[in-house]
Amino acid sequence: MSFKNPFLHLAFTIPFFPFFGLSAAPGDVLVGTSPMALKPIGINDFEIATGIRRRAAEDFSHLDPGTQAQLIYGRPGNDGQLLLANMTLFAPDGLQIVMMERFEPLTSAVDCKGDDGEMSLTFKSQEIFDHAINTWSFINEAQEERFLLIANHDGCGPDDERQPYLITDIREDKAKLTTYLTAQPAAWSDVAGTYNLDFGRAAMPQPGSPSSPQRRGLGDFFGGVGDLFSDAGDFLSGDISFDKSANFPTTIGVPGENHTIIDIPKSVAALSLIRRYRLLTSFTRISIACTDCYVTGSFQAIGHLSVEGFKLQNFTLAASPQDFAAKLQLDANITAPLGSPDALQHTIELFKAPVPSAGIVVPKIFSLGAIMSYEVGVSTSFSGSASMAFGITASMPNTAAVIADVRHPRQSSATGFDGGVFDPNFDLKALSASVTVAAFAQPKLSFEVAITRVGKLGIALGVKSPVISATLTGGYSRSLLLALFFSPFPSLPYHLM
Repeated sequence: MSFKNPFLHLAFTIPFFPFFGLSAAPGDVLVGTSPMALKPIGINDFEIATGIRRRAAEDFSHLDPGTQAQLIYGRPGNDGQLLLANMTLFAPDGLQIVMMERFEPLTSAVDCKGDDGEMSLTFKSQEIFDHAINTWSFINEAQEERFLLIANHDGCGPDDERQPYLITDIREDKAKLTTYLTAQPAAWSDVAGTYNLDFGRAAMPQPGSPSSPQRRGLGDFFGGVGDLFSDAGDFLSGDISFDKSANFPTTIGVPGENHTIIDIPKSVAALSLIRRYRLLTSFTRISIACTDCYVTGSFQAIGHLSVEGFKLQNFTLAASPQDFAAKLQLDANITAPLGSPDALQHTIELFKAPVPSAGIVVPKIFSLGAIMSYEVGVSTSFSGSASMAFGITASMPNTAAVIADVRHPRQSSATGFDGGVFDPNFDLKALSASVTVAAFAQPKLSFEVAITRVGKLGIALGVKSPVISATLTGGYSRSLLLALFFSPFPSLPYHLM
């Protein structure tokens, strides 16, 4: 088939089009992500290994109740990384907090076992024992006096979890240097009402160190990451660094697989399209298939959460693609009567799968799971027939980032998307009359979040590729007009879902 005076116009200046979506409705929350629980990491090990403080002599002040406590959690990630969460818990309802893992080096024995509601602590010296009695004996002075003890010790609560206890009374055995505490297990849903939580940071092990956190402790895993959580406040200013964030591989779709998008009139799913657009089903044939559609790469994600009185005060989540590439390759075959053109639009979710390595759970307090999906949208107007293959290969720069502010959605932002690379292709096989076909690809990373006594919400971070559109005119005049161009998908950059 030959054409006289062919005309081609090619231009593209629109980068990937980022968007943010939020849903707080329970029915909209994503399911099936199965995130992995983080394990407690001893705060003393963490601070010493990261250089926050040096190994020191016995510190009696760790026995003193305080108004806040730091809780570190972690688990092995990809490439030997340790995925971390840092929680600052503020004392609830006037209760002061004592962290057992802080003062445990001062003890020679800890016994939380049994169902008698009593915990025993045996100390290494008379001096330590006396300090503990003097510091804690205030709870015996009035019935309403108590403090919160958080244990991270084998036998104290469920395996691989911290357990809070309400301490209401103390008695002593001076000869054995042992204190006996009346200890009532407390639920995290009652005591974790005010806290800050930062998650998604990662540390690399030193050579020769363990590759995973020890149960109830870390040992010497860390090295040179003392400022791991020092930039949490950057979320509020928008100056976010991913230098120490974990990297989560994300590949969805298989190169070369065929997926039907539209098949009229064969597909049952096409009946709604036929009714909506009143297509001439006796003569109209439309077949559009994705012959090579997939996403490769990985992403980094970090977040900051603030809860006060069991009410969400701040939640910011940032994600950045790394070596990200998307392929959209379509085959289109269209036959329709000559005359007034018909038209239709259709969007389909080709792939959807959880990202297991990206899940974060702080047991009984917070959980986050991730799902990667890939949507393809097509639209066409037609009068006559055409057979063609067209598509685009696109990549995003590693500097790109989408920052979602859940409490203040309009303050969400996207940066660093300039410099995306787009490689379009087009192969016309047959043409008669006039056909316009357009398509876009939309990779989307969605998060399911559950916060104890606050609720559940869903967050979607994604990008739309430029719309690739081909307008073809030809036929009996044996001439062709071909325009291949890019345009942004018509929507606001940030919208609530």
